[in-house]
Parts: sequence; structure tokens; C-alpha cells
Amino acid sequence: MKPRVTIGRATSPDGTELELIEHDGSYVINADGLLLMSTRMVHSEQELARLACEGIGPGPRVLIGGLGCGYTLRATLDLLPQDGTVVQAELVPELVEWNRGPLAQFADHPLDDPRTELVVEDVAQVIRGARGAYDAIMLDVDNGPSAVVTNTNAWLYGSGGLQAIRRALKPGGVVAIWSAEDDRGFPELLEVNGLQASRRRVRSREGRKGPSYVIFVGRKSGGRRTGSPTQRRA
Repeated sequence: MKPRVTIGRATSPDGTELELIEHDGSYVINADGLLLMSTRMVHSEQELARLACEGIGPGPRVLIGGLGCGYTLRATLDLLPQDGTVVQAELVPELVEWNRGPLAQFADHPLDDPRTELVVEDVAQVIRGARGAYDAIMLDVDNGPSAVVTNTNAWLYGSGGLQAIRRALKPGGVVAIWSAEDDRGFPELLEVNGLQASRRRVRSREGRKGPSYVIFVGRKSGGRRTGSPTQRRA
């Protein structure tokens, strides 16, 4: 059996221990020993981008919280027009280094795309400071509303965070939130905070393979998405 090799370690500001581990040519990122991301299971990250960006209009500006292995960023870039901008927020500098190093080839170097604006900062702070700035916001910073690994992320999933997300969105804007587990009460919380809610169950691999996850979607009222359905790059 081929060994698992720890390529890098990092500590987030709240003390969460992150590890980048290589095994047989693939990589995983663990947080305090729990699997967060894998280069072999990426379909749900791609679906997060699709659900957030579907039908988006010209000149969009979108925000992604959490870089992971870069797959959500890559999928978003593939879906957006050339006049779009993706603000990628990542709190841990080492994750950026890993995505410029051993992980870069897997998602086809999305940090090098000129449409990417990298912000090494907590996405919560980016959201707090925004007013009507984004056509879409994607959050993949934890295991979801009911399974947070990093305690400071819990604010994002409560009324305070959802109200801030609503303010940060343009009219008609969409927030999409990745979750490892379903939370039947969360769509109601989205609705209470002014976001029309839905949820989609997705697989970690295409073709209904691998573990099942949930993406919660909230849409701000007003405005209208006039763009044609988005297409993934060939």
C-alpha cells in the first residue's frame, strides 16, 4: 500500500489544525483530523458554482468563501463570462500556497486567471463590509450550518450572518452554501431573513457516486437574472 505523506500543515486563527496529505497522486485537506476537501471528490464543489451562477447576467461580480482545492473557483471561472470577476476569500495563507503549489494543476491554476481577485481574509469580514456588491456568494468554509468545524464560522449561518449576506447581494442575487449534512430547519431560517430558499442534494462524484451532500440556495428578491443558461467550459 502506498504511504500517506503529509505535505504541509497550517493553523487557522481559531486554532484549527489543517493538513495537506498526499496519497497515490491525490490530495486531501483535513481539519483537526476531519476530511474537508479531496482532489478525487469534486462534483459537489462544481455544483455549488453552477447553482450560484446559473443564468447570471453580463459583468457579474461574485464572492467565494473558502478556497479548498480550488475546484469551486475553477468551476465559477468556467461558468462566468470574460467580463466577470471572482473575489476569492481565503483566511489561511498556507492554503493559498498549496493552491499555487502541489494543488494548482488539479483545478487548472485558477488563481492565475486575471478575473480572480484573491483576498487573504475571513469571508465574514468581506461580507460585513459589502452593500449590494455581489451577484452571487458561495460559501464552502466549513461542513455546513449544523456541522461547523470552525466555531467562528457559526455566525455566517445565523440570522446576523444571513442578514449581512442579504445586504451584500445585489437585487436578485444568490447565495449558495455547501453542507455535509442536511438541516431541515435552515431553509426556514433563510426565508425568515429575506432569502427565498431551496436545497439540492448532490453527490461528491458525477453519476450518483460517492457521499451525498446538500447545497442550500437563497435568492434575494428584486432584480432579475437575464443571462442565458451558463455552460461549462469544454
